[in-house]
Amino acid sequence: MEDILYSIDELASILKLHPKTILRFVHEGKIKARKIGKSWRISQNALKEYAHAELATPSRSKEHVSFDSLIDRMRVSAVIEIDEKNSEEASRLSNTLLAMLNCKDPDWGEVRYDYFYYPEIKKAKYVLFGTPGFIGEVMMMFSRIASEERRV
Repeated sequence: MEDILYSIDELASILKLHPKTILRFVHEGKIKARKIGKSWRISQNALKEYAHAELATPSRSKEHVSFDSLIDRMRVSAVIEIDEKNSEEASRLSNTLLAMLNCKDPDWGEVRYDYFYYPEIKKAKYVLFGTPGFIGEVMMMFSRIASEERRV
């Protein structure tokens, strides 16, 4: 099976980032890339690895876990499924979530987010895992986005 290769500019367009940012991520090793001639190429698999690794938290060494309060022990998961005609709107929502997570509140603790788009059934799924505060904020964000669309 042949892997799709993206140029720096194509990947910048997909991720809605500046090409220099993509190039920096390549040099920092955040995005795996191959140099072909004078230009960089990023495989579709490398893009998927980057997208999922961006939000994955590194595994911790065995630390003492506090069982003092319920909130310290509680983790919540949610799956948000949205009917989408194309992947552009679904990707826009995913990028909004990514931006939210890039400046996340430290009180949210460890969080995980995965995004899937199924073109054959035209559905987007956003899978979230984390503290109740994190899940609550994401749900409020989706609620605000839906409210804005109704007004338009």
